[in-house]
Amino acid sequence: MLISLVIPTYNEAENIPIIIDKIFSVLRQNCVDGEVIIVDDDSPDRTWEIAENLKSKHNIKVLRRLDKKGLSSAVIDGFKMASGEIIGVMDADMSHPPEKIPELLGPIISNKSDFVIGSRYIEGGGIENWPVHRRVSSKIAAVAVRGLTDVRDPMAGFFFFRRGVIEGLRLSPHGFKIGLEIIVKSRCKNVTEVPIIFRDRRYGESKLGLSVILEDLRHIARLYLIRYMKLG
Repeated sequence: MLISLVIPTYNEAENIPIIIDKIFSVLRQNCVDGEVIIVDDDSPDRTWEIAENLKSKHNIKVLRRLDKKGLSSAVIDGFKMASGEIIGVMDADMSHPPEKIPELLGPIISNKSDFVIGSRYIEGGGIENWPVHRRVSSKIAAVAVRGLTDVRDPMAGFFFFRRGVIEGLRLSPHGFKIGLEIIVKSRCKNVTEVPIIFRDRRYGESKLGLSVILEDLRHIARLYLIRYMKLG
């Protein structure tokens, strides 16, 4: 199997059938063998059940977590279930365009990169339908981590990497920016950014609140400590 795509979910019942159909349509059109791993935190809207019902149509694994909450820990649990040579992460809310998956896979398959990001902040990328406060907070966060990486969109949640990138890493289950953590802890030297247009969710409510922002800031602080402690 070439790719395993991990999608953490919470109350995405309306979005999950649409995004899953789109992902597998793109994979079929590009002759890519892959699986999707849904990791659901026991959604009250029963997202996990809807995902289970899609198994008859698509190559899907579903993990319903009854005793855990949080995006990063969900993604880490998804990594443990992955069978692919290349592992990816994306959101369920259709903010990340599935049609860009082949373009993100390209640099890894051609051995030009070992970590590829769907980037909002390089030429050709952008954001649609975001309120000003979310645009500002996202830019501030990107600036805040300049001491950790020169990647333009290090807080992105749409990325792919070779399985070997995370072998031996101790990933934290805290925070929401697992991609940034992988870049920092693995010291990826060949990170590629592919432009995407990020669109605000179609259905459901954003999970971004003050508690999420504060946890992200704490996590960034921890990563700085890790980086500079390692540098001696």
